[in-house]
Amino acid sequence: MTYILVIEDERYLLEDITEVLQYTSFTVQGASNGVQGVELALKDPPDLIICDIMMPGMNGFEVLERVRENPTTVNVPFIFLSARSDRSALRHGMELGADDYITKPFTSHELLTAIFARLKRQTQMVEEAEQRLEYVKKQLARMVTHELRTPLISINTVVEIVSRQLNSLEPAELTELLGTIDAGSKRLSHRVEQLAFITQLETGMLNPELIRDNGITMSMWELLIPSTNLARRFAYQQQPNVGIKMRDRDREAMIVCNPPALKQAFAEIIANALGFAPENTDVEVVEWRADNRVWVSVTDRGRGIPDEKLTAALEAFQQIDRERYEQQGIGMGLNLAHRIISAHGGKLDIRSVVDKYTQVTVSLPLAPIK
Repeated sequence: MTYILVIEDERYLLEDITEVLQYTSFTVQGASNGVQGVELALKDPPDLIICDIMMPGMNGFEVLERVRENPTTVNVPFIFLSARSDRSALRHGMELGADDYITKPFTSHELLTAIFARLKRQTQMVEEAEQRLEYVKKQLARMVTHELRTPLISINTVVEIVSRQLNSLEPAELTELLGTIDAGSKRLSHRVEQLAFITQLETGMLNPELIRDNGITMSMWELLIPSTNLARRFAYQQQPNVGIKMRDRDREAMIVCNPPALKQAFAEIIANALGFAPENTDVEVVEWRADNRVWVSVTDRGRGIPDEKLTAALEAFQQIDRERYEQQGIGMGLNLAHRIISAHGGKLDIRSVVDKYTQVTVSLPLAPIK
């Protein structure tokens, strides 16, 4: 049965709303003030919250902020009740994350219509999220299986060939077979490293507090050099004669970081650019300092990303036009980079123009001056 929490300091109105909702077969809990309402919401998250705005102590806006801060109640539909009908109050409530706004006085029909509309929308969102999750799970299973099995199969096949024909193989043939093993090993190592950092993020072993307290202070430029080397190992399908052109404007700009994690993040970004850069072009990596932050841009002159697909580029297990362009990978590179950079207090932005360029820009806070 649907559980609704009503927060209203006017006793008679609280009783009237509770009676109407119970008559409509809802399970209802009432709270006479904001503090009590927040306690009830966090203790037993409801399916929907109805809340007055003008209340003594903690007002409705503060209640909404507390509800939206908690992971267990962040998505609970929230309807405001208020005698205030001015646009500024309405806009402020919606900016905080309210789903609807009912002005007093109201009829039972108006209240129930708003409730059923919010519950219907919530049900649709849950169904869409479940469908999305199922799709991602299938995509993940397919891509991970492919990405782990393919290099293993190639390595095992070459080992079997070499073990059977070692004495009859020409040096050139042996070199080619060893190259296949090397490529497969690097590809498999890349996947393992990605999964390792994902695990650290998911388990809290890599988080802003740990980076702030235990991170190492170093120059951004000093980190970018090994990042480019790692990126070349990650870029399995880059076109011939694609280079990396690096430019710095401030080699002394210092950051606090987890070096292995941040190196992985920039390697993912640069490797992605190498994978899409056309033949005989350069990926440009530029570093500078501005607004008390360190900035790095990575630009390729490839086919670009349409505006409607830019958001998907940062989602986990997403690859833009994977089937069309026969891409490798599990669609985790940019998403992983974004998560690692966020854990460092940084921001990642993508800009792209189809058939011209794609540019990923990262900014990180400067290390405190001691």
